[in-house]
Amino acid sequence: MVPTFKFYLTGFMNININDVAKLSNVSKATVSAVINNKVGVSEETREKVQGIIRKFNYRPSQVARSLSIKKTKTIGIVIKEIDNPYFARIMRGVFDICSNEGYTVLLGSSELSVSKEVKSLETLVSQRVDGLLVSGLHEESSDSAFISNLIRSNYPLVMLGGIKNFNTNVVTVNNVDAAYNAVTFLLKNGHKKIGYFSGPTNSLQNDDRKEGYRRAFADNDISFQKKYIYDVGSYLGEGYQHGKEIFSSSADKPTAVFCYNDLVAIGLINSLLDLQIRVPEDVAVVGFDDIDFAKYAKTPLTTIHNPAYEVGVAAAELLIKQINQKEKPLTEKVVLDTYLIKRNSA
Repeated sequence: MVPTFKFYLTGFMNININDVAKLSNVSKATVSAVINNKVGVSEETREKVQGIIRKFNYRPSQVARSLSIKKTKTIGIVIKEIDNPYFARIMRGVFDICSNEGYTVLLGSSELSVSKEVKSLETLVSQRVDGLLVSGLHEESSDSAFISNLIRSNYPLVMLGGIKNFNTNVVTVNNVDAAYNAVTFLLKNGHKKIGYFSGPTNSLQNDDRKEGYRRAFADNDISFQKKYIYDVGSYLGEGYQHGKEIFSSSADKPTAVFCYNDLVAIGLINSLLDLQIRVPEDVAVVGFDDIDFAKYAKTPLTTIHNPAYEVGVAAAELLIKQINQKEKPLTEKVVLDTYLIKRNSA
């Protein structure tokens, strides 16, 4: 019988593990042993198989491998705002760790919508990610059943910033203390009319920062006025718009403002400068996050340094630890330090 041969154009045709085995004249199990660097294969056979793999640019199917080891080597991350520089730094930390550990990262964003958050979680779980990193929304109307079910089923999960009434892995900073330190700094510099440009209403971090703002007044025996708390948001334009509206009126205005994040603070500063209000001589401004642009703003921003990259690193490390110890559910809480950076705005 005349033997039959299968011909390939190197680099142009995909081959599978069965083809590698035939071309190497070995079993499929031997090819698998070579790919996974297992013992029991002679050096001569190993070199022959590796030569075929290189020649035909063979890449093992990640899907097939995931089915055999019951892992996909992927994780999912759901953030709140895809265009927020703070979350970009978190993602960089996550990507760096996952790349080193051989994991692929799939991204979802709620864009501050509960329905979008749930949809992102459902999609990532349906794609069989090995675990999830979630910067969760917090509001009274939110349906937290999906996350609750994940926790009950011991699904590998790490929350970025925490979520109320859930006992799971968390990587966060102490937002209460950070806000407390920012407002105390302003109080000690003689300001008593200190405003808070509040963030999204469904953000637990915003609730904590507002609490730190209040505590700073209480501990310094100064009563704060609710009229100086403004519902603003989390974007540059929102800080600018509210700054223009508040400081162009003749009503009683604050002499200093602590902002939910740096984007809002920079927007506020731009509005003040457009109104010919001096910063910090007329109005002092303090932000939160210390995004890269903060030091390069028109008036370099005094802000709370939020270690976003380190949050991403710690969260990815904790999630991979959880994935590898799935039979032993973890409930670790990692709290990273923040500190005030003094620049020109306050």
